[in-house]
Amino acid sequence: MNYLFVFFFLAASLVVNHASQPNVVFIIVDDLNDMPLQPGGKPLVSTPHIDRLKASGVTFTNAHTNDPLCAPSRASMLFGLYPQTTGLYWFEDWKENGILKDSVSLHDNLRQGGYSVFGTGKVYHGGQNGLFDEFGYFGDVGPWPWDGQSENYRLPHPQQLYLYEGPDADIDYKWEHVFGPLSDIPVWPADQSKGIPGYTGWRLFGEPWKYNSDEDRDRMADELGAAWSAEIINRDHDRPFALFTGLIRTHTPLYAPQEYFDRFPLDSIELPDIDPDDLDDVASALGNEALYGFRRYKMLARHEGKDLLRRWLQAYMACVSFVDDQVGTILDALEASSVADNTVVFFTSDHGFHVGEKEFLYKGSIWEPSTRIPLIIAGVEGSRKGAVCRKPVSLIDIYPTFNELFDLVKQPNEGGNGYSLEGYSLVPLLKDPDQSWDGPEVAITALPGKDHMLHTVYEGSLFPHFSVRGERWRYSLASDGGEELYDHLRDPFEWKNLADEPEFSIIKKALKEQLIELRDGTRWTSLNTMGSWRMPSGNGEIRYHGGVLRLSGNQAFELGSVGRYENFEIELEVKADRAGDFRLAYRGASGDGVSIPASGTDAARHARFQAGEWNRYRLRIHSDRHQVWINNRVVSDSVRQSAAPSGAIGLLYGGGDGSVQLRNVRIRTL
Repeated sequence: MNYLFVFFFLAASLVVNHASQPNVVFIIVDDLNDMPLQPGGKPLVSTPHIDRLKASGVTFTNAHTNDPLCAPSRASMLFGLYPQTTGLYWFEDWKENGILKDSVSLHDNLRQGGYSVFGTGKVYHGGQNGLFDEFGYFGDVGPWPWDGQSENYRLPHPQQLYLYEGPDADIDYKWEHVFGPLSDIPVWPADQSKGIPGYTGWRLFGEPWKYNSDEDRDRMADELGAAWSAEIINRDHDRPFALFTGLIRTHTPLYAPQEYFDRFPLDSIELPDIDPDDLDDVASALGNEALYGFRRYKMLARHEGKDLLRRWLQAYMACVSFVDDQVGTILDALEASSVADNTVVFFTSDHGFHVGEKEFLYKGSIWEPSTRIPLIIAGVEGSRKGAVCRKPVSLIDIYPTFNELFDLVKQPNEGGNGYSLEGYSLVPLLKDPDQSWDGPEVAITALPGKDHMLHTVYEGSLFPHFSVRGERWRYSLASDGGEELYDHLRDPFEWKNLADEPEFSIIKKALKEQLIELRDGTRWTSLNTMGSWRMPSGNGEIRYHGGVLRLSGNQAFELGSVGRYENFEIELEVKADRAGDFRLAYRGASGDGVSIPASGTDAARHARFQAGEWNRYRLRIHSDRHQVWINNRVVSDSVRQSAAPSGAIGLLYGGGDGSVQLRNVRIRTL
């Protein structure tokens, strides 16, 4: 009987302990820039509900994304690993990434910590099925116009098709450039020659969507998600809950009810200030006017007399206000609930968004408007209320913050793939926003060179551009070596690039070192020793001195790595009199592999090989995808018929009178 009493006592204790654990409400908004922080230089948008969070928690005013695109930003945040660690920089599926698929997500770590995990809207990029204990509504950036027959639900507004005449006929993703109030009912005309019956009205989730007026209409996806979130908060829970609400506005197309447009009369809106000489001194790879963000800006600006930039900005502001009201729905439910005093609330965005600064209209840059995000954390016991933290932080710090606040496993991958979380807990800054903390002095952002408008030109792709933001300075390093340095104390809009100014060389050097340290990480292994290689064929000569491997001889020969690798990246620097004297090769057990340069001088010329100079080679083998760079330029990006098996890496010397020198040879497994 005593044993039975002890059993029930322990069981009751466990229930009490679970009940005392804080709940969490995490709200992430798509494409929301720093407007809720009401920064100087941007139009003022009143956000009374987000302001309620500010008043009850800590606002991080120097928070940044780790990749200014939806998919990689969210994957990095939810798995706690930098894009440069996982290699996911673009819109690839995280479930197919060799590192992420074997890592423990934030949601799974919460489950293992005793939490029920709920989700609605856009949390991960892509399908949300099976990722939550219960899921509400899928995110949909509609409602959408329809032509009456197309299976493609993402159509532009038929009354704005003039945007795609002339020089913008080839612009991609035509559905996302349109904007306006829902009262502008789309009327798609019939076209018998193309078999288009035509249609009047909106559609959402593939079904007709009613709009008679703002008072007589169906609810949008975010409104459905906010109401579902309120219902989850008000349920009786037998375990602590974690609710993730993804609000898809302010993602384009910028549609919202008319009442939100009415809050911002067009003649009251001032466009962001633009320096006419701003782009003259930016890094060439970053200022390429063929990039998507520049194209979108020009597409609106070229229509003189229509005031399209101001109308687009009005639509973005209307969507920010719309989002704020959905936040209000969730906060109202929380404040009226029985768990109001035991729930932590996070509010953030996946990245920022230019609204005309630098004549750019998109995310996808490493300038401040694209990297800076709102980040507010409220409801933490013992934290400051209404406080501001100016330390540079980023979304990589979300996962470790969860782990400390909710007593979760600190290193969830320890028993699996071994990858340590790369962020730092923000809890110390919640207690004292001005104190020093364990995190780095800068927040890093990666930007893939791949772009929506540059389908065959990859300035970086998986060797992208990078930028770090400190408390005062921003330093950026493009994949081709271009640099930018901005002083936010004197130049908050990043108009004057100081990278070439001698008086700032020490600052630039220090920031570059911090960038490289965060970019490269700690998982690389040196192969820069004689013991890392064997000679499977040939009889040339190998010497090693001062960190340099020298290959020479009159006959061709090959070095093979002692280790065998399956999914990996290898980098090295090569100096040769002729590109044809040297090849870097990988062959699996089946003979499938890759060799670079692929065709001697042609491949080298394409990659801008510098004879007699140090050239940087990079090879990435991941499953069935093989990618090769020389001097940070993509030589090839191919998909093979099957995944690469484990194999050795070869250094092939062509023989002749010259020699090949190698240095800084390193590898990391993926």
